[in-house]
Amino acid sequence: MAGSTLEEVVYEGYGSGGVAILCEVLTDNRNRTAGEIRKIFELSDGKLGGSGCVAWMFDNKGLFLIPAGAIEEEKLMELALEAGADDVQRIGDKFEITCDPTLYRDVTKAAGDAGIAPEASQITPHCKEHGRHQRAGGRSKRLLRLMEKLDDHDDVQNVSANFNIPDDVLKALGK
Repeated sequence: MAGSTLEEVVYEGYGSGGVAILCEVLTDNRNRTAGEIRKIFELSDGKLGGSGCVAWMFDNKGLFLIPAGAIEEEKLMELALEAGADDVQRIGDKFEITCDPTLYRDVTKAAGDAGIAPEASQITPHCKEHGRHQRAGGRSKRLLRLMEKLDDHDDVQNVSANFNIPDDVLKALGK
């Protein structure tokens, strides 16, 4: 819209079972967007919270997803840690690399120099402690539906949460 000012806003809330959810939004109408996001939470058994209610559980981190077939795990670990990455974990058929946001470019360059093309890479809120991740279990379908509805909203740029869904449950849900 010509002449409108875009605002960055972070909405925080809880999904089913108290799962912490952060939504990074870019909007030209904060009041309209707040109402729409609140409605999405409510229709999905969640609740929009106040500022700071879940943000304390997250830190901004550089995040890279590398297909597991692209490189051997030891080689990737060495490459990533030398570039300043905090951690490299194999999760399913991908490697997840995390780093401090100030080292994001260094890790990106190291991957590029090694001929590795990340499937995804971004600076994003990341749950501080794995112990804070909640196992979704029977709430998986509702939580995924909430995450998808939030992600589909035109103003939402990024959605982060602190839940894990076991691989067998994901497979059963067709994800």
